[in-house]
Amino acid sequence: MKIIIVGIGKLGEYLTKSLVNDKNEVTLVDIDFTDNELINNEDVNYICGNGLNSNVLLEAGVEESDLLIAVMNKDEQNVMCCLLGKTLGVKHTIARIRNPEYSNSINILKEQLGLSMTINPELLTAMQIARALSIPSALEATTFLKGKIQMISLKVKKDSILDGESIHSISKKNQGIIICRIDRKGKIIIPTGSIKLQSNDIINVTGSAKNINLFLEYANLISEKTKNVIICGGSNTSMYLAKFLLDMNIKVKIIEIDNERCKFLSENLPKALIINADVSDQDVLYEEGIEECDAFITLTGIDEENIVYSMFASMLNVPKIITKINHIQLDGIIDKANIDTVITPHKIANNHIVKYVRAMKAGEKSSCEAIYKFDDDNFVMLEFNVKSDFKGLNKKLKELNLKNGVLIVAISRDKNIIFPKGTDVILEKDTIVVIANNDKITNLNGILE
Repeated sequence: MKIIIVGIGKLGEYLTKSLVNDKNEVTLVDIDFTDNELINNEDVNYICGNGLNSNVLLEAGVEESDLLIAVMNKDEQNVMCCLLGKTLGVKHTIARIRNPEYSNSINILKEQLGLSMTINPELLTAMQIARALSIPSALEATTFLKGKIQMISLKVKKDSILDGESIHSISKKNQGIIICRIDRKGKIIIPTGSIKLQSNDIINVTGSAKNINLFLEYANLISEKTKNVIICGGSNTSMYLAKFLLDMNIKVKIIEIDNERCKFLSENLPKALIINADVSDQDVLYEEGIEECDAFITLTGIDEENIVYSMFASMLNVPKIITKINHIQLDGIIDKANIDTVITPHKIANNHIVKYVRAMKAGEKSSCEAIYKFDDDNFVMLEFNVKSDFKGLNKKLKELNLKNGVLIVAISRDKNIIFPKGTDVILEKDTIVVIANNDKITNLNGILE
């Protein structure tokens, strides 16, 4: 597909890498490419200019392009760019719109301006954090197959019932769950039945909500529900998150240093407690009850501050700590800081856009959508709609010659969810979920040797 991306911020960079990796023809438009690492990528076309200038978009090939993605700094610029692109002949458009005040107008904008999709990284980030807080013992939580299946990540504690137990043994005792990934000291393993878990492994577990809950009981990981949350920083993400948490009957306290922002938050979040104070002051954190809170979430605009505040909360043994990080290069620091749950907004937004693009490309083949990507694309969850071209139709799963690092974790058939065994088969019109250790697979036959 021919894709134009307007804007070279964090999301623009990450999107470009992902879409080029998916064999799309990408043209990147921005006013300034100085000192940008993407400038040396031979697979990317570069146009230096203003994305709101029709001549610049025409130079980028907008008339022949399948998709224009506008991710400039201002929402209004993104909407205008998409409208201009649509007028000049691009087939589909995606605009990043982040301002909460525009939330109620999104559907009208999409309909009247012909936007194919709008993306709000802050809202998506808040949704992911809220999901993680709904299962306190999980480091992360997400859903797929329209919410029918959950995936959570957990850390194996030393001397727990999971420490030293094999995948086969755990699966035998916990029907309906699949341990689909192990992160062992940074090495990603798609496990076989003989592999034994070790302390400090981070594992991903899939299953229905009921079976996930039974597994947590088995592993003695049922935690008390989250009741009190402290959020550092009064960003848009904080406001979205607070609304979700208040709807979950969770008490919310937001600490924000800017007085005007506090007034805005108080007006829009009457049920939350807004504290106008400097979160870097330890006395403030003690006074606001950091030692008694169930979860501590850092959402300021500065990564280093988020890390330091989270480290302080970790020293006080706060049960749940979630840290927002924008620069992926800080991953190594995070590991040493003993912070378990890290949220990166532009990675979350990237996943949603790549999913949409893959669905567009699917056509009549057994279609593939990337529904979850992390570890810099070293681990991907893929959802396939099975069609007649799949070479493994009607064969038992144990007879399929799957590539190394590929695991089939769920089959959806006629509103039923099947957690597959070796004797199960894949039928036309099924939807299946596959785990892979890279994101190079773009169609269903790609899972086979």
